[in-house]
Amino acid sequence: MTTAARRRPLASEGMRGWVYEPVHTKPEVLLYCLPGGRCSTAYFDLQVRGHDGYSMADYMTARGFAVASIDHPGIGESDPVDDLTGLTPGAVAAAHHRALSDVVAGLDWAPRLTVGVGHSMGGMLVGVQQGRHRSFDAIAVLGHGGDGLPGQLSEDEVGAADEDRIVELARKRERRAAAPGRRLPPGSFFGADVPRAARDAFIAAQVELLPACGLASMIPGATDMDKESIDVPLFAAFGTQDLCQDFRPAIERYPAVTDATLFVLPGSGHCHNQASNRFSLWDRLVRWVLEIRAVAGAQSPQTRAALP
Repeated sequence: MTTAARRRPLASEGMRGWVYEPVHTKPEVLLYCLPGGRCSTAYFDLQVRGHDGYSMADYMTARGFAVASIDHPGIGESDPVDDLTGLTPGAVAAAHHRALSDVVAGLDWAPRLTVGVGHSMGGMLVGVQQGRHRSFDAIAVLGHGGDGLPGQLSEDEVGAADEDRIVELARKRERRAAAPGRRLPPGSFFGADVPRAARDAFIAAQVELLPACGLASMIPGATDMDKESIDVPLFAAFGTQDLCQDFRPAIERYPAVTDATLFVLPGSGHCHNQASNRFSLWDRLVRWVLEIRAVAGAQSPQTRAALP
C-alpha cells in the first residue's frame, strides 16, 4: 500500500527533525516518535541501499497517519549543548513536550489522537514525558521494559533513581576507560536474518549517547514513579530475542493505564524496525491505534487540552 506523502523539516528551540504527512488526506492521528540510545530520527525513517521498506514513517503515512520525530537535545541534527551529560530524563522529556506543542501548532490540521512512540531509551523518555506532562492520548513503548540491564551496572549504579545522582554516576562512568558489565547475548539487537545492508545503515545513522538518559534506561525501576501515574492506553512491544525478556512484569509497571496491549515479535532482537518481519509489528500498531481512535470517538483530545 502506497500513497503520496511529503516530508518536511521541523525545528523547536534548537531541536530538529521532520514530519511525514499524507498529501491527499488530512490525517486524524499524529505519531510523535522518540529514538533510543545512540539513535537518531533515522531509526524511524531508515533508508537501506538496495532494500525497500525499512522506513516506519513511510509505512505509517501510507496508512493515513502523520509521523513526526525530532532528535534529542544536543545530538543528531539538533544543536549542540554545553553539558550533554547534564541532560536528565526529566529535562529531555520537558524539551520534547515543548517540541510537540510546536509541532502541533505548525500543522494545518488538528490531530484527533496524538500517540507517543518510543524505542528503547526513547520508550523510557515517552513514559517520563507522559507521567510528568500528559503530552499524549496514548503511548507505544517499544523495547523498554523497565527492568534495565543490571549486568552492565556497577554496585553504585544499581538502584539509583534520583536524577542528580544519575548525572553524577554518568559523569563517573564517562571517566572510566571501560564500563563494567558482561557482553550482551548474541542476536539481542538483530536477528540472524537481518541483511548486512540494514545493519550497516543502522550503524551509519548512530549518534552520540545522552549519558544520563542512557544510564537511567539501564537502571531497573529508575522511572517507575513516572509510569505509575500514566492513565492512557499503552501498547508495549518486544522481540523474542529482546534485551527485556520479562514482558508481563513490564506491563505491570503501568498500573493506571486504561488499556494495556502486549505484542511480541517472533525472532526479533531489540531493533524491531530492522527485523525481517517488522511489518507484523507495524500492522499491529496500526490496528491498535485505530482501535484507540474508535474508542475515543468524538471526545476532545487530552493532548490539545494539556499542551500550552
